[in-house]
Amino acid sequence: MKRRISSLVLALVLGLSLVLVVFAEDEGMPLDEGAFGCTNILVGKGATVDGSTIGSYCCDGAVYAKTVLMPRERFRRGTMTPIYYRPYPNNYSQYQQYLDQAVIKGYMPQVEKTYRYVSIQVYYDDQHVGGMNEFGLTIGETTISSRSGLRNSNGLLSAYTNYKESSLMTLALQRAKTAREAIQVMGSLAERYGYAGYGGTYGEHLSVTDGNEAWAFEVFASTPGAQADWTPGCGEPGAVWCAHRIPDGHVGVSANRSRIGEVPLEQNDDFMFSSNIRSLAQAKGWWNGVEPFIWYAAYGPSSSRGSSLREWRVLSLAAPSLNLAAPASTGDTRYPFSVPADTLLSVQDIMAIHRDFYQGTPYDITANSKFLVPPKLTSVSPMASPFGPSDLYSLLGISAERSIATASSVFCYVSQVSTGLPDPIKGCMWFGFGPAEGTCFLPIYSGVTKLPESWSNTDLTSVNRDNTWWAFKLVDKLPLIKWQNAIVDIRAVHDAAEATFFAQQPDLESAVFDLYSRRDKAAAQELAEKLVTKYTNACMDAVSEGYWGLADYLLFRYYFGGTAQALPAIDSPPVPTNLGRWHEWLGRDWGSDNGREIHLFGGMMIGKKYYDN
Repeated sequence: MKRRISSLVLALVLGLSLVLVVFAEDEGMPLDEGAFGCTNILVGKGATVDGSTIGSYCCDGAVYAKTVLMPRERFRRGTMTPIYYRPYPNNYSQYQQYLDQAVIKGYMPQVEKTYRYVSIQVYYDDQHVGGMNEFGLTIGETTISSRSGLRNSNGLLSAYTNYKESSLMTLALQRAKTAREAIQVMGSLAERYGYAGYGGTYGEHLSVTDGNEAWAFEVFASTPGAQADWTPGCGEPGAVWCAHRIPDGHVGVSANRSRIGEVPLEQNDDFMFSSNIRSLAQAKGWWNGVEPFIWYAAYGPSSSRGSSLREWRVLSLAAPSLNLAAPASTGDTRYPFSVPADTLLSVQDIMAIHRDFYQGTPYDITANSKFLVPPKLTSVSPMASPFGPSDLYSLLGISAERSIATASSVFCYVSQVSTGLPDPIKGCMWFGFGPAEGTCFLPIYSGVTKLPESWSNTDLTSVNRDNTWWAFKLVDKLPLIKWQNAIVDIRAVHDAAEATFFAQQPDLESAVFDLYSRRDKAAAQELAEKLVTKYTNACMDAVSEGYWGLADYLLFRYYFGGTAQALPAIDSPPVPTNLGRWHEWLGRDWGSDNGREIHLFGGMMIGKKYYDN
């Protein structure tokens, strides 16, 4: 990988010049309500241009991120898996102190076989926050408020945790092939082993897609009646949960508050829920047993303006014909669980929504009059950015509304899952580190068996040019000195690369279909997985290289005043389109240790290669 500026120069510039864009947790948009929340969008297959389902996840405020390929595992029948707990750190020093404080809180029966999946991990302690498995099942989350009476200090599981054994999202990716299976896995395990929630104080919305369906799954801790201390095996469910399917032609959103409304008396094709959904609310006095049962009113009533605005904006962009009214400046507005899309939506459309900061509305902070340059006040300052920094906002006396796009994002993905494709290409997670506005979305396919090392490690102590995440972080923060100019350069780079990736997608899918038509299914899948792994890794390497070049360019142009350096381009890999080119394209140097299946018997780990060189 090219390195065009030395670490010494980089350290000097970051230490002296980036006063306005320091890499701190409280940077960017001022810390208003929900500034570090997440935004998810769900699109039913009848609302997409290609009949796929779409599920997106923009993870905000988690400090760091990385992607890790988790292999299949096998276990002896009857194996019991320990469920670990370790305190959540508030900073890196605390994380180091907590490393030796792991305890076993209980045990869970393990399945005999788990599925391979791409795990997205964030924060200092590598919290497992979902991802995509080998069947295209994709899961993301947003944290939602819950009533203060929903606490379970003895619950063993959470939506995401610093151990995969206690993360509901991970357990579903390991054990389920479809969205319905995933919901049943998460719901039953949460009831049996107790849902603790993040820090024991919040519920979670999980967005689940499988190509055929898109679901919103919401879960809270459960403390039945007056019983203060729930324990596994006490006879009462340790969680209360509800799942609502997005209608095929509809779009839904989650923006850090409960979204599921009226729930029918019986489960049906559109609803799944726990057995205690009504009894718990009635016992707590949150439902009178007579009126229609409204899930969010019972368990997650919230009046967050930051949530309302994002809900309004997503639904309005998907269905402008509805003319939904923006929430009042004070108070809060409830919007429909989902709306029918005005036009069929593409993956690119959802990416654009994630890049939205209220352009063309009264909430666009870059249109604030205080960003006009004196004396004529006819041009906008190059520092007019929707993402801070907060010190500049304080100096000008302005504050931004929470938008869909936010400076605190550590990654964003838009999953595209299609039932009519073979498993290796059934799911495509268009993924990018950092905030959506500045990132480059690239394809990670469900059949991938290996990811680049630079994407699977993130140095928590310093800028590390062997870690791709830092390239995205620099590209995100360096533009703030002249955002209006720099964002044009950034868009030129990621728009061109994304256009190429999308243009190549039909060729790759055609190559895989051709492969399946000429070989038996097992042999075709084996080669298809090699093919998509090679292609995915090539795309990731190309984007990593391109973004390090872009970081250098931004630093040279906007901090050193350089003008001669050319804007870097991301070199997209060629796609093989016929049988004769596959082996040539894959190359003879393909790693023989790639694609290991791990078998665990009595604590002994045995590696079994299922690919030939």
